[in-house]
Amino acid sequence: MTHSNVAADDRPNRWRFVVGAIFTSIPFAAVLVWVARSYGRSVVFAFGVNWLLMVWAILLGRLRPLRLPAGYYVTRRFEKHGRVYDRLGVRWYQRMFRPMLWSVHPVRLRYEPGARRAMMSATYDPETGHLLIFVVIIGITLWAAANRWWDAVAWLLLFNLLHNGYPVLSVRQIRARLDRPLRKAPRHVLSGSEQEVTTR
Repeated sequence: MTHSNVAADDRPNRWRFVVGAIFTSIPFAAVLVWVARSYGRSVVFAFGVNWLLMVWAILLGRLRPLRLPAGYYVTRRFEKHGRVYDRLGVRWYQRMFRPMLWSVHPVRLRYEPGARRAMMSATYDPETGHLLIFVVIIGITLWAAANRWWDAVAWLLLFNLLHNGYPVLSVRQIRARLDRPLRKAPRHVLSGSEQEVTTR
């Protein structure tokens, strides 16, 4: 089957996703606007809006896997050694929030053929969802800043980093570790201080 035929076959699925996304997003947008106007300056709103948008992203993901262009998920050279993520406190974040994070047991790397690639692919959905939410909340933060609600801006930035910014960095760090040569990754991933690879 040619590329053009594949694209044509996928066109109805794309339209179903677009229509489904619109009908899914409208009620969430209505609730978000109402809550923002009523409680936008409260810490409860800054915290709760993350969870509201997570439900929205999960529903969108059930309609069709959330994906950015393939090049986005490629491990960059600066990511491979992990020093950037260490300096940003990603390991600290993973240790602090381990009980609430989605985890992958690295023992699969030794005993399941193709497990490494499957684990890397499994990071795409959560990363894309959190990145989408991160961008939406940045927009809400700019709206709060335009209204000079500086306390709301601070809370929105804090909770956005904890709920979305760091989860994106976490999955990218994990994917970079999994993308290392086979002779190196198991020693690092299975080191005594880290018995499982975790992410949101």
